[in-house]
Amino acid sequence: MTRLVQITDTHIQPPGERLYDLVDTAAHLRATVAEINRIRPAPDLVVVTGDLVERADAESYAHFLELIAPLEMPVYVLPGNHDEPEMMASLLAGTPHFPVTDDTFQYSVEINGFRMLALNSHAGGSELPELDGDHLAWLQRELPRSDAPTVLAIHHPPMQTGIEFIDMGGSDWYQGLKDVLSGEHNVRLVICGHCHTDLVGRVAGIPVYMSGAIAHQLVAARDMDIAPAFEPNPVPPVLHRLVDGEFVSGSYPWSSNVDTQRIDRTSGIPWNELKKQMMGSKAP
Repeated sequence: MTRLVQITDTHIQPPGERLYDLVDTAAHLRATVAEINRIRPAPDLVVVTGDLVERADAESYAHFLELIAPLEMPVYVLPGNHDEPEMMASLLAGTPHFPVTDDTFQYSVEINGFRMLALNSHAGGSELPELDGDHLAWLQRELPRSDAPTVLAIHHPPMQTGIEFIDMGGSDWYQGLKDVLSGEHNVRLVICGHCHTDLVGRVAGIPVYMSGAIAHQLVAARDMDIAPAFEPNPVPPVLHRLVDGEFVSGSYPWSSNVDTQRIDRTSGIPWNELKKQMMGSKAP
């Protein structure tokens, strides 16, 4: 059974630096890595959906790689608006994390019966997204190459969110994506980040899951053009699990004392007996 863990917007800085002189994003990522390693059964892979670093420099990317090194499963990354895809391709060339082969900086991986297509919505000189013809042509070529259930990973949310500062880029940038996804394909889920808050929606009828950030959250009003509030805490990793051919998604906190807090152990009642109690008259 496929198990993909998503984290996003880690915004790592050089060692010893805090984001906005306030948030220890390295500590947040370090704790998240430990939490992911505790998940059982172990995930098949981890994907970081952009904004790996706060500013794109060699020292920040080296620190990011050091922090994710303890993960016990394959890790893949894609660029966000704070990243530089060209620099990522150069600095990560000796790793398996960013297996790009052309100047779209997009790639496909297939593992344990499913496929992930990683898109690049980075636009030079702007925090706003972009998907040009080359990126869409790449996607159109890749989609029919596998019959496996597919997750599309992208940094920016390809949907209107109702959050003014996110939607100010308009919807034109993802209309081409909608057109491509309106054809025949096996995309079951789109995952993204960027907004530092969680939200679900759809694009071309396909579910979109937007995850909160590891660095910090933005508490954003919807349908009101006011500045968001800042919350300097991470969110748990998100588990996307393929069940019966469809993905089921949700935040997945896995605390260090989870086994001691299992309800069969705290109640002293065997788990099979507890399940029978829950089923009541429907128990076999």
